Amino acid sequence: MELEGKVGIVTGSAKGLGKAIALKLAKEGCAIVASDIDSNGAGEVIKEIRSLGQDGISVKADVSKKSDVEAMIKEAVLKYGHIDILVNNAGICSLAPIIDITEEEWDRIMAINLKGTFLCSQAVLKEMMKKESGKIVNIASLAGKVGGIVTGAHYSASKAGVICFTKSLALQAAPYKINVNAVCPGPQDTEMTNVWGDKINTSFRDTIPFKEYGKPDDVAEAVLFLVSERSRYITGEILDVNGGLYMD
Repeated sequence: MELEGKVGIVTGSAKGLGKAIALKLAKEGCAIVASDIDSNGAGEVIKEIRSLGQDGISVKADVSKKSDVEAMIKEAVLKYGHIDILVNNAGICSLAPIIDITEEEWDRIMAINLKGTFLCSQAVLKEMMKKESGKIVNIASLAGKVGGIVTGAHYSASKAGVICFTKSLALQAAPYKINVNAVCPGPQDTEMTNVWGDKINTSFRDTIPFKEYGKPDDVAEAVLFLVSERSRYITGEILDVNGGLYMD
């Protein structure tokens, strides 16, 4: 197993991409700290991980609150003594047109998607610097590169911020042999796209060269590569997982 003996935090891991990532890493031997504001959902993921014979704990945390993030890191360190991997997956999406976006909604999207990535990375970085090793993967989005095709402008802007933050963090973390990368999923077959409705989803799928949405496991495989030793010399990379919808 590629990650035997490693400890990883996955935020937003109660469902969707986060759950798939947590399970994928656990199957490779990683002890998982499943973090989510939905404590019941995160707990169910840990039950599934333990049924696989792997270890893990669930932590209720709102990544937009520094106190919650610091408590999450403290609990992980108390349990395992170290943190090797952080996957910043927690995020929310909105489809509102720009003219309808309220100040409160803008701030909420930014607080969870961008500020949350910053707060978790900052807190974990302090632990990783002590041992001069670690892997951080941020879940961005195709929308952060091309704007909101279906999603709102505030969501797109938050994910563009995640992309730029990834590069800045990678530069500062590199002297400590800490890899920082991002994954940019295109549309995925999750609850997030289900709310778009059949009409939008059908027309959107037709624009994808693969003619289908990705699966959460496709993103999880990309994350596994980036947190494994196979990617030891890769940092600051923004990896697209979109079936050819956007190529750069």
